[in-house]
Amino acid sequence: MQPIRSARRTMAAVLLTAGLAYPACAAVCPKGIGGCTSPGRCFLFVDADGNSLCDYTGRTSSAATTAAPVQAQTTTVSASSPAPDTASSTVQNVSSGGFLDTIHLSVPLAEIILFLVFAGILFALVRTGVLGIRIKGTFPALALSSLFGLGLSLIATALLSGSTVAGTVYALIYMGAGTVLAAYLWKTGVMTRKIVLLAAGLGTLAGFVFVAPIMPLELGGIVSVVTGTSALTVGIVVICAVVVLALLTGRTFCGTICPVGSLQELASAVPGKKIVIRRTGILELIRLAVFVATVIAAVYLVDLMGYTGLYDIFSLTLSAMLVVAAGLVLLSVFVYRPVCRILCPFGVLFSFFAEISWFRLRRSPDCINCKKCETICPASTAGRFDSKRECYLCGRCTDTCPVETALGYRD
Repeated sequence: MQPIRSARRTMAAVLLTAGLAYPACAAVCPKGIGGCTSPGRCFLFVDADGNSLCDYTGRTSSAATTAAPVQAQTTTVSASSPAPDTASSTVQNVSSGGFLDTIHLSVPLAEIILFLVFAGILFALVRTGVLGIRIKGTFPALALSSLFGLGLSLIATALLSGSTVAGTVYALIYMGAGTVLAAYLWKTGVMTRKIVLLAAGLGTLAGFVFVAPIMPLELGGIVSVVTGTSALTVGIVVICAVVVLALLTGRTFCGTICPVGSLQELASAVPGKKIVIRRTGILELIRLAVFVATVIAAVYLVDLMGYTGLYDIFSLTLSAMLVVAAGLVLLSVFVYRPVCRILCPFGVLFSFFAEISWFRLRRSPDCINCKKCETICPASTAGRFDSKRECYLCGRCTDTCPVETALGYRD
């Protein structure tokens, strides 16, 4: 009865979040789905007076200054559909056009159905070991199937609904629930290098489908809220919650859920000679400088992280910045997670909380000091007295440890 009860609670949370958050975004979007230059990011960038989305525009002195742009954007949308002159018509415009609308199935209901189907199939597979992954415990198997079932169902729902604006909602759900589920899987000893790579593949796919939130780019939204140039949004709240969650779980989000980190993790798995940087303090100092520069730039409404091209690569936008992002991915083949360790401003926040996190990888008295984990660790954090603030939970050390009980994710 307990697994069934847990599954019901999970589905209720998904239904409530998707049902409430999805129309809230569409109802205030002045651009409509057709004219949005940054699809899926409306939850993250909203002016303090609520009249402009998807940008860093400051407060307006009068309603007249924004009436013309909004009208122009609405006119652009009306070229292919009736003019959305009310909030309700905008909601209809955003949510229509997909397969789910064609078969008259609501988005939340479709998400629940797909989650049950994917999670149920995966649960049966991991219990039988058909996929090469066999988990005997009911709750760990349920958590693993829920993690992948949730990601796959959200991705499928986003594709079937045909709504890019709702991509932010799906991303936020996956961020919050996925981080907690990944931590539980580490705690129960289920996580292996193979599962980490599978989760990285899912996180990367989610990044391309949802196109939001691309974490290194979202710091500007938080700065805008602090400086009063943007209203507090659901997206900002969830992102802050995930960062603070590192106090409990360490960097499970960075290691398993974040699309930027996931893409780099997959790149690092490509065979070839690796460059291991032992003096990680230098990288952290550079990242701190990037963090300060990003905050200062955001105060002046400049998106410094936009020059990394990370948003362009996940939105498949052809631009000069796409070349920069492709270069960073290529660099990830040889240098472990260069964006996370050098460029990501959120890395500063995550590392600060992970330094004192409740759960983290720890050695037990059973350790035989063979140093295999230290040799294989790509971030140089596996030493007995090394800080785990830069541990991305890649699973290499736990897989290579010859003593099963010597190294684990513990409090």
